[in-house]
Amino acid sequence: MLLVVVLALGLSLGIAASSLAAAHGQSARGTAPRAETPSEVTLTPSPGGVQVTMAPVGLSLEYPVMAQDLGTGPCPPPALAAELLRLGSPPLALGGESQDMTEPGEAATGPPPSWDSATLYGLPSGFWSQLHCLLSATPDPLTVGLNMKTAQPSWAAQMVAGSQSAATAGLSFSLGNEPDLYYLPNYSSLGKPAGAEEAGAVNLYLQLAASLHQAAGGSAPLVGPELANAAHWQRALPRVIAALHETTVGVHMYPLTACGSPRAVTVGGLLSATAADAPSRLSWVVADANAAHVPAIISEANSVSCGGEAGVSDSPAAAVWAVRFVLSALKSGFREVRFHFSGGPYDPFIVRREEVLDRPLESALVALNQWLPVGASLQTIAGVQGLVATRLVTSAGAGRLILDNERAHSQAVVLRKVHSIRIEALSATRAGAQTTTLSSPRGRIKLVVAANTVLAVSSVA
Repeated sequence: MLLVVVLALGLSLGIAASSLAAAHGQSARGTAPRAETPSEVTLTPSPGGVQVTMAPVGLSLEYPVMAQDLGTGPCPPPALAAELLRLGSPPLALGGESQDMTEPGEAATGPPPSWDSATLYGLPSGFWSQLHCLLSATPDPLTVGLNMKTAQPSWAAQMVAGSQSAATAGLSFSLGNEPDLYYLPNYSSLGKPAGAEEAGAVNLYLQLAASLHQAAGGSAPLVGPELANAAHWQRALPRVIAALHETTVGVHMYPLTACGSPRAVTVGGLLSATAADAPSRLSWVVADANAAHVPAIISEANSVSCGGEAGVSDSPAAAVWAVRFVLSALKSGFREVRFHFSGGPYDPFIVRREEVLDRPLESALVALNQWLPVGASLQTIAGVQGLVATRLVTSAGAGRLILDNERAHSQAVVLRKVHSIRIEALSATRAGAQTTTLSSPRGRIKLVVAANTVLAVSSVA
């Protein structure tokens, strides 16, 4: 006999409810259509799959956001350190749009000589010491973005010295932010684009990046080239990787955009297969990185570019999307996804004075780094009707299933050869991860997964 999830439990977990009669073929509200015979799966580990070699989730922050979160004291609020520990001390990158507008705090002396210099962001004087205090409590690896567009030659050395004083668990750098979007003027006809624009932009970028890297010491690990749209430099990417000796290939990806028409950004669009599977469209970036024998990561990502969209990026649907997006990235060969903070609706959490306020996306990031520890492997299980099923195996040999219902109606599945399970659920309609434990004396448990819900199922001894 099957153990079938009861009504009250189903509502809290995003698992559709039924009574025991559903095990005998009678219909019950919220179950999958009666004509469908549920697939049967097990938690038994199997060899093979994609290896997890880095923390699957990292963080990327704009410089002003990081400075604000660090607060005004010598050390940041304890709640911020606690949040990073809760996330598993993930890699921390400083960059984004502010990267090419940031100057060292000590560089701002005298009246600014131009509009560009007057609008630069100057780091607060205690920024690096505050960051060191934070990273001493939470040993996150640090990536520091260096200003390529507006920097003075001496700034790189100052930023490197500051970052070296702050880092406690590894340090790397990125050279410029989204150089594929840098404007290359055509001085012979300013109303028209420059001829051979891609080649000219790539050549200029490589020239400036080489100088910037030398100013930064010349031997530090590099993440890059931090392209906004990798396709812009698709032909040139192998040359860029080789010329700069990138130790990690990093590109950016946002499946939706609010830059032009925010009204086009919807929860339905975020939950679509197009948004979930976006990393698979950059599998060629992974191939280029593999050819250079270096890892590839999505070094800046979130749900919606231009800061996100309220009601979408800060909704529970963002958590479901994030699980799908990261799994797609890992299965496509990327090693990590870094989620961006810009002070907008898509930020996974907000620091307000001494408090950290979590948004729904944060629960997915915590779950992913817990479900996918370094050393684990993952593989898609084919043939599970109505669900995207992924089997995870830890380095210790423990198994876990991630069951994702991308459909608009609930879907049943039967777990075999298991007597007790722990379920963690993320739903598009309820914030936060919901957890429970179920048991069956006969070793068969039927779950009915609600629409747009992700379950992580593991056995309990």
